[in-house]
Amino acid sequence: MKIKQVVVVTKLHFHDLRKTTKHIHKETLKEVIHLLESLDVRFRVVDRNKLKNPLKTDLIITVGGDGTVLAASHFAGSALLFGINSAPQTSTGYFCHANPKNFKRRLKEIFSGKRKPVELPRLEIRISGVKLPYCALNDMLFACRLQGETARYQIRIGLKKEEQKSSGVWVATGAGSTAALYSAGGKKDSPFSKRIQYFVREPFHYPKNNYHLVKGFLRPGQKVTITSEMRSGMIFIDGGKLYFHVPRYAKVTARGGVRPLKIFL
Repeated sequence: MKIKQVVVVTKLHFHDLRKTTKHIHKETLKEVIHLLESLDVRFRVVDRNKLKNPLKTDLIITVGGDGTVLAASHFAGSALLFGINSAPQTSTGYFCHANPKNFKRRLKEIFSGKRKPVELPRLEIRISGVKLPYCALNDMLFACRLQGETARYQIRIGLKKEEQKSSGVWVATGAGSTAALYSAGGKKDSPFSKRIQYFVREPFHYPKNNYHLVKGFLRPGQKVTITSEMRSGMIFIDGGKLYFHVPRYAKVTARGGVRPLKIFL
């Protein structure tokens, strides 16, 4: 596919950046713009905090870290995504294919067709049967709006269901299995895996309860269903900036292996 249009997604308000890496980020963004100008391609620069609608473009270039990649992925649609880690000294850049030293060569290879994207499966999420417009690249967290409060819900996997109290439930893709879910005690999986993993966060233990549905992997096509039993239920998608209210008795369902993101890794 010939790339005719490009959208650069980044942080344009530099007060959002770390003082120690602000200059590197600004210089990298400047060089990306100069390179696109030399390639004679149509492009525009968008602040990641102002993304609202699907990006109609051939290629999305993110300049930042994994947070910028995740933010852009929610609006990528069928566009290809190429991540540049503008501050590798302080940013992991798990989803970033390049850094300030090598992005020029790799971007030219993308435009020439020498580099091909891979597909990362994502999570499709529904609330009371209504599909959300955003897929999760990493994970979904079901929890109470106030994180210090106990989450009350029913979790269902296939024909098995259980009433539970905990601090929340993680559901992650293979790509997200190395992030928060892993820190909570989950297992790493291949980023290309179409199965998903769920993990109950800090289940409430007392003598009369013995939870069984606390963690596990689900095959492609299987889903996890969580019925909220609290007024202040919330789901958080790929972090804390994209979230939705879950009313009492509303059902949240998540399944994996859908609408993959095409990304250069």
